[in-house]
Amino acid sequence: MKTRPFPETRVKHGMPRGPWHIAPLTLALWLGACGVNEPVDPPPVEAPRCEASPVRCAERSIDQLNLLTTVSTGEIREEGTVAGEFQTYVDARAGGASATQSYTYGRFTPQGLSRVAVDDQAALASTDWDIALRRYTIRVNSGVSGPSCVAVARTPAGTSFESVTAVDAAWGFSTEDYFTESCEAIPGQYGLGLATRLEDFWGYEACLSMTGAVFVLRLADGRHVKLQVMHYYDPEPQRVCDETGEVPQPSGAAQLRIRWAFLP
Repeated sequence: MKTRPFPETRVKHGMPRGPWHIAPLTLALWLGACGVNEPVDPPPVEAPRCEASPVRCAERSIDQLNLLTTVSTGEIREEGTVAGEFQTYVDARAGGASATQSYTYGRFTPQGLSRVAVDDQAALASTDWDIALRRYTIRVNSGVSGPSCVAVARTPAGTSFESVTAVDAAWGFSTEDYFTESCEAIPGQYGLGLATRLEDFWGYEACLSMTGAVFVLRLADGRHVKLQVMHYYDPEPQRVCDETGEVPQPSGAAQLRIRWAFLP
């Protein structure tokens, strides 16, 4: 916006009118030096979370995923951090192989993965959670899974966790879409469960082996998290499963260890 000079400061024949004339720029600098009307930095603005949107095929989700109304008692705890990296234990047993409890829901925070106490059916209308785990199924909050907009990219096969230091513009991020437009279920690998975005964390012969796949999640507030599932079983049974294709008992199944970190 152009500054209009006050009448007292108009110039005639190159000379100011009146003894108190100060050019507008000089006046502004002088006032600033005296601490008058100094500019104040605006407070930091937190990136807004996406607004909740209705979940498509919600009734089919309740049936196909056995979504319950009993909140999971599964624990989430941090087992160690290294330079901003988290190693998180998640109890996703849900009461046993025939689940009697909801998924264990969590939200990524600077302090670690925080447990969100919500049941499955309420979670269909909640943006408070980012990720949900029950047995070998992991879902994120988006698309047909929840009302938020957490999206997932799978890095190329063979990518190491350490090598992912920034978001690659070539990655394609996708929300959960394990139902067709007509709400037909899309089966997961090996015909088990549904085709969630994180299902590639495991392979199966006689036990669930870890593939080492590294995923990047784009959260609802725009932050990014790199994530790798390290164990489905307790650490020693998981090692045996990965190396031999068989798992000793007791195996500690559905007690996952996840390695993750925020990306710049």
